[in-house]
Amino acid sequence: MISFQDYEGLKSAVADWLGRDDLASRIPDFIALAERRMARELRLRVLERRAEAEVQAGQKHVPLPFRREPGSWDVFLEMRDLAWESAGRRRDLAYLPLDGSAAENTPGEPRGFSILGRDLVLWPAPQSAGRLHLAYWAEPAPLGPEQPANELLLAAPDLYLYAALVESAPYTRASAPLELWERFYATARARLEQAEQRGRFTSNLRMRPARRV
Repeated sequence: MISFQDYEGLKSAVADWLGRDDLASRIPDFIALAERRMARELRLRVLERRAEAEVQAGQKHVPLPFRREPGSWDVFLEMRDLAWESAGRRRDLAYLPLDGSAAENTPGEPRGFSILGRDLVLWPAPQSAGRLHLAYWAEPAPLGPEQPANELLLAAPDLYLYAALVESAPYTRASAPLELWERFYATARARLEQAEQRGRFTSNLRMRPARRV
């Protein structure tokens, strides 16, 4: 049974599974590499964030969340939903390719957005002030002495463990059962994503009509 729920416990578990006492100084690297891999691959509810941004008239570029502080980590990875609100009206914005939208220079009510570097680009630029409502996936806060736990570790400690073991393979030069750990990681990820779908979308739910009195 996996019981570790913090950084030190994870490091101990990785060391136990590797079965080597000469890798203690490298285990933080394996965990960091595992976090980069999971950030690229996972889109889970525990990684979802919401934010609002006030936008001035004529402002086309809006900074995306990018705060890297242990204990207060918020780094944008991918947009989930974006809406524009102005004068009491709210409108969902659609993604537009950056090159195809560059000709829209006349201010108006934003209809779409692009992403350029760390900025959100509105098309067209708003002709009046408004507010953006963002729902997005954020980078999991990297574990360390100042960040002993995060939502992903608490939700999926097995995935963290197997990902770190997989990332240890280049350093150990395949002296460990890489294929086995890859299968464990793939299985844990598949089960987590299946649970995510069940949690996000209710299935086999029958609605009864309300009884009239």
